[in-house]
Amino acid sequence: MSEPKISVVMPVYNREQYLKESIESILDQTFTDFEFIIVDDQSTDSSWSIIQEYANKDSRIVAVKNTGKKGCPFARNCGNRLAKGKYIAVMDSDDISLLERLQTQFDFMEKNPGIDICGSWSKIFGISNNITKLPTTHDDIRDQTFFGCAITNGTAIYRTNLNIEYPVDFNDAEDYELWCRTINKLKFANIPAILLLCRTHNNQTSTAKKKEQTIDANKSRLQNLKGLGLTLTDYESRIYCDFFAEQFIPQNINEIICLTKIFEKISIAGNNSGYGKKFQEIIKNFIKNIAEKGIQNKVTSLKLYFTTFRKWKIFETPRANLRYLYHCLKNIWR
Repeated sequence: MSEPKISVVMPVYNREQYLKESIESILDQTFTDFEFIIVDDQSTDSSWSIIQEYANKDSRIVAVKNTGKKGCPFARNCGNRLAKGKYIAVMDSDDISLLERLQTQFDFMEKNPGIDICGSWSKIFGISNNITKLPTTHDDIRDQTFFGCAITNGTAIYRTNLNIEYPVDFNDAEDYELWCRTINKLKFANIPAILLLCRTHNNQTSTAKKKEQTIDANKSRLQNLKGLGLTLTDYESRIYCDFFAEQFIPQNINEIICLTKIFEKISIAGNNSGYGKKFQEIIKNFIKNIAEKGIQNKVTSLKLYFTTFRKWKIFETPRANLRYLYHCLKNIWR
């Protein structure tokens, strides 16, 4: 076939249960000028047979099988290297692209030549249900990426000539490492429309390997700190990483104060490095979360309130301040 406008790249490993629906969501797109590169990473179920079945029916499908199981980042990179399109659209083998996805993203990229990578909002379904609304401008995406993903990988489209490479040593959080590594070099955007149905199930990485995914993501978060000129002690790193792993259970008030001071340092360094309003809002919400954990674990004190939370204006109304003070006194007198 002649060079297509878009190359859709989808890695597959043991997704027979959802694969047909994912493949058909691309083949049924209103935008038709694409090739569909499907890279099977040595599936042990019927995934490869399903891929071959569709490849025999639709010439736009390029079916590739790895010579050994090499992981999702390797499979993504394999597909990217084969891509002939002007753009590469990411697809995951358990998700569903809405019919207008490719057309919407193609039009956006054509109209915005300064944007390198574009995602969109998505709807989560399956074992959990909600809508993921991510920031749309590059500056806000940059602010949020410092702490976590601001581009849903399954919604991403980027220019092929960027030669995007996923890190093969971040097998469980390769997309976040990629966004962190490129956020200050490339321009990002999110289209404020739901273009993908993102399936949640017990076998996906974010569920089955949540611990491993968090460990990989925290490597990127610590690297982000170094980019601001901040280096944490081992003690500080443990507390900081536990917070993002949702495992921060303060044993005493010193741990709460330590974590709060870490975010204070990040706030100051971020402001000096050009991070914006959203960056500061995220930190403020984190500190509010820390305050709530202090109450829940009965280690909050008036000292913490007067030295940290009041200074940050965490509680914006008199009623909220009084309520917090009530819990402080209740814990002290208990």
